[in-house]
Amino acid sequence: MDLTREDFNQLKKLPLFKGKIVSGSMMPLMPIGSKIVVAVGDQNIKRFDIIVFLQNGKLICHFLWNINKIIEPKLLQTKNLASLGVDYPITMDDYLGKVVNFKLRLRDKFRILFFK
Repeated sequence: MDLTREDFNQLKKLPLFKGKIVSGSMMPLMPIGSKIVVAVGDQNIKRFDIIVFLQNGKLICHFLWNINKIIEPKLLQTKNLASLGVDYPITMDDYLGKVVNFKLRLRDKFRILFFK
C-alpha cells in the first residue's frame, strides 16, 4: 500500500513508529519480518545509522551513508546491506526517523568500507 504525503506527514507527528521489514535489502542484519522501532524526527544521525524514509510512496529502511550539508536542503545518501547499492538522495522532508532497535555491527561497517 502506497503512502500519500499527507499520511506520511501524520506519521512524522508521532514520537515513535513501529513497523515490520518486508524486503531483504537489509539482510542478514534485519531479516524479513523483523520488527523495528523508529525514533521519529531524530536529527542526531550519522554514517551507518539505520534510518527510515519515504520513497515513491513506500517506507524504506536502509543505512545512512552520507549527509551532504553543503547544499540546501541537506541531502541524505543511503545504501542497503544486501547489495550495497546507493539509493537516490533524499531530503529531510522524506526522512521519518532513526531505527533504535538495530545497529550495524562492526564487521558490517568494516566490510562496507573495505571490501565493496
